[in-house]
Amino acid sequence: MALTDSDRRRFLVATALTLVALPALWWANQDDGAPSVATAGIVVDGGADATEPDPTVPAADPADAPVFLDGPSGQVGAGLAEIAVPVQPKLERITTKAVFRSNVGSPGTCTAPGVNQGASIVVVNLDNNRSVRCTARLAPSGSADFLVMHPDLFAEIADLTDSPIPVEIRR
Repeated sequence: MALTDSDRRRFLVATALTLVALPALWWANQDDGAPSVATAGIVVDGGADATEPDPTVPAADPADAPVFLDGPSGQVGAGLAEIAVPVQPKLERITTKAVFRSNVGSPGTCTAPGVNQGASIVVVNLDNNRSVRCTARLAPSGSADFLVMHPDLFAEIADLTDSPIPVEIRR
């Protein structure tokens, strides 16, 4: 990119100011002795007695020591994490598939494999975690291992077009 005359002049002025300003700043900030402040912000001994603590510097508090340095390092079981495991629920759970039929009976009933008649069960859709409660009826002898629900109950936990859906039966 070609520079115009005004760009060249600006560049020349900036260069001249830099060549004059940097040595002037260095000379103005130059000190005749050693630095009086350490990099940690603590005043360095400027000729005073080295055994006397500086009253402007706060004393070190042992409570400010890093926590990982406290205590003995050879403890038995040190470094082992205790893993919390939830208690298994006392409910019996059966995983199966659910379908709907309009001839199941009343809207609050369902037929479930392995569930006694009249038992109140909770059916949980494993795809979306929605749940519904129904009363189990005796399944016909030739029925498959599906949970058969009334369409109104099925619609509460899933869309009717999704049939069959994976469910969990909780008693």
